[in-house]
Amino acid sequence: MTRGLHAVRHPGEVSAAQALAWFTGPAAEREVIGYVLAPDRAEWFRCDGSVPHGPTGARDLTGAFELFATGWVRQLRWFHTEDGHGQAVSLAEDLRLLPFGEQLPARPERVRLPGVIRRLLAGEVAESGDAWARLASTRYASCDVPVAAKTGQQVWAELAEYSVADQHGNQSVIDTLMLGLRVRNAVASGAAPGQAEHTT
Repeated sequence: MTRGLHAVRHPGEVSAAQALAWFTGPAAEREVIGYVLAPDRAEWFRCDGSVPHGPTGARDLTGAFELFATGWVRQLRWFHTEDGHGQAVSLAEDLRLLPFGEQLPARPERVRLPGVIRRLLAGEVAESGDAWARLASTRYASCDVPVAAKTGQQVWAELAEYSVADQHGNQSVIDTLMLGLRVRNAVASGAAPGQAEHTT
């Protein structure tokens, strides 16, 4: 069965916190996680309602220039444009799962490619507890990720890819959605951060 991708846009420009509240308002997912990017930090979070938390307390969205959140079956993207506000878009394969908003054009149709892409997050688990794992490496700053893991393991993001076809039938990958974070034992050969694996 062919699976396409749908999207809705928030009716107006909103803050990162307002975008997250819009996305989580009708949420029925077991959990919503995501990350926020700001000039001085890059942090993962887990939502308590619409409030983003890290392992030691609430995450500050002040100064954010990008925010991503996922309930696995639908996702949120928010980008800062001006004065702390920006555009929020939610995406899902099932249009009924999306929050109220302006439906974006479905053409060209984005069709899900078979299989799953896995990308390695930088570092290995150095500490863990309360369903959070701290990834550390000699090359990158440590990072707390919302997964349960054991010391020495790796965390991989699982992604679906969506493509569009041009008038000649050529396929181009135009979008990805995160399907989950998976923990695996460290690869003996030493996988590189961002390294991709594809399975069908």
